Amino acid sequence: YLPSRFYGLSNPMSQQPKFLSEAIYIRGEWPIILNPLKEDEGDSNAVARNSRPEKVCLDTSSWEETKDNDGVERWPFTDGHNPSVVSLASNPYVMSTNQDEATNNAINSSTHMRLDPKHIEPIAKSLPDYSIDSLYLSVSIFGSGQCRFGMSDQDVESYKFSTKDEPPGGKRTVIAVLSPPKTNDDQDSFETLTQTTLLLERDVSYGTRKKTALPPRKDENGKFLRMHQEFDDPRLFFYDGRLWVLYRNGPLFGYKDQIHNPIHFEKVTASEEEGGIDGGNPNFVAYVKASETVRVCCGRNIALISEEAMVDNDGGDANERSVEWVSSPTLKALTWVDPVTVVDVNVGDVGTRRRLEEEDTYYSPFSAKNRQITFERMNAEGVIIDDRPSNRNVFPIFMSDIGEQRRHHRRLATQQQKSNIHGTNGYMVPLPSTGELLGIAHFHRPEDRQSSNFALHGHHYTHVFFTIARQEASTSEAGVSTQDGAKSRPFKLKRLSNEFAFRSLSLPSGDDADIIQFASGLDVVGSDMNGKLIVSYGINDCEGAVFTMPMEKLQKMLIEVEPGQEVADLMM
Repeated sequence: YLPSRFYGLSNPMSQQPKFLSEAIYIRGEWPIILNPLKEDEGDSNAVARNSRPEKVCLDTSSWEETKDNDGVERWPFTDGHNPSVVSLASNPYVMSTNQDEATNNAINSSTHMRLDPKHIEPIAKSLPDYSIDSLYLSVSIFGSGQCRFGMSDQDVESYKFSTKDEPPGGKRTVIAVLSPPKTNDDQDSFETLTQTTLLLERDVSYGTRKKTALPPRKDENGKFLRMHQEFDDPRLFFYDGRLWVLYRNGPLFGYKDQIHNPIHFEKVTASEEEGGIDGGNPNFVAYVKASETVRVCCGRNIALISEEAMVDNDGGDANERSVEWVSSPTLKALTWVDPVTVVDVNVGDVGTRRRLEEEDTYYSPFSAKNRQITFERMNAEGVIIDDRPSNRNVFPIFMSDIGEQRRHHRRLATQQQKSNIHGTNGYMVPLPSTGELLGIAHFHRPEDRQSSNFALHGHHYTHVFFTIARQEASTSEAGVSTQDGAKSRPFKLKRLSNEFAFRSLSLPSGDDADIIQFASGLDVVGSDMNGKLIVSYGINDCEGAVFTMPMEKLQKMLIEVEPGQEVADLMM
């Protein structure tokens, strides 16, 4: 990239632009490089170390010709930016033997499963030489991008960037299966095993804008048509034992709403699903159904909450510590980090219909009791109709946001003090040892997103790790179970790191960062005290990378805040 695309973190403050030198930061601390080059090797006496940050390598050859009209080989238009990487393990939160014995036994003895293997069976069958619990899933966007932003025609020729003005074949989202880093091996980074384009199944009308909404459509064989679609800034999360994708689609839904759908995986051959399979012949396709679309208004880069680990010390005795997993039928969303704002998400009947479809084939451990079942049919326009005698209103299934969510956000506008921190990852990761939920958030400076000489939108990003937790139990809850008591307590900010950036892959020295970095993926594998943190992020709206870091380092970075403090209280 051009020199203007790098941060200049090591430059003296006198050489920094005013929007950086006059800005306020968490605890008044200048951002650091989270993963400096020297930490790749780590302490020779340490078991854990950072893995090298590496690109999530994806094959664009099935939809893009990288040679120009003169036969010059160029970089792809974009290389898959803002990847979100998660573990495919059914329960990745397995504690190591090095942890406190009481905590270790409590969590390992807890019956818990984040992802039902049945839902990803086509992936497992496609890669029989691998244990599915050892693999990872990535989702990346191939969109408009800013790869050559600020470049002159001469720069484009010199750097061999694409000369195209739009993504070839339109915007698309690509799912990839990754193998993990192999410590003490030549391949010490994630490796792409196979990939497929994420498709939309048009079984009902898709979109809230009348002029642009896609009507339902079938192919020549009478099956609902599947097509690649704009799933912008896609991020993976888990709910009801399934993988879901959170994204935006401005042209069809507007730019205030965030959309999410469960992902389906299906075993097929390339001839059966033209346009879905690419780069590695995975023998499966990934798709979402228009009828299972849920939207949430109006947070900024929201993160979903579907499970919590409640730690009960039973009076403080560590030997009697127990962990209770709370998997509520109600999906929750962290819509704002400052102030911490968590709302319920109405997913309509998506979960119920999925269970009814699966009831005849296998038992799901995620089936919830006492859920109200709706009876539906599809009209000629592809709109779901509720046929209960007491309510015959016609409503699109994607109109699932609730009035309470909007009222809550209107109240936020009255806050006197609020920082410009925004959530980033799509899933709040449980930390079973402490009962907290882990997230990552970002700032960009200046705070507006106006076009500048640096970028089309926001630039000079920094990130922070943070945790939220249920407010401490009151004395009035004596005798109430951990789970029942927790339901009535709001979430509060618990711990917050100082600001950091990721080292740039484009600089051999590794002593600076890119001005646009967007951490779209976060996951924990193994112990939340000494396991591994998986961090995936986008670079310059052009490419993406992933690496691991020791959980010991994360735990040291997280600093407890005073009760009632929000992020704004720590800006100075």
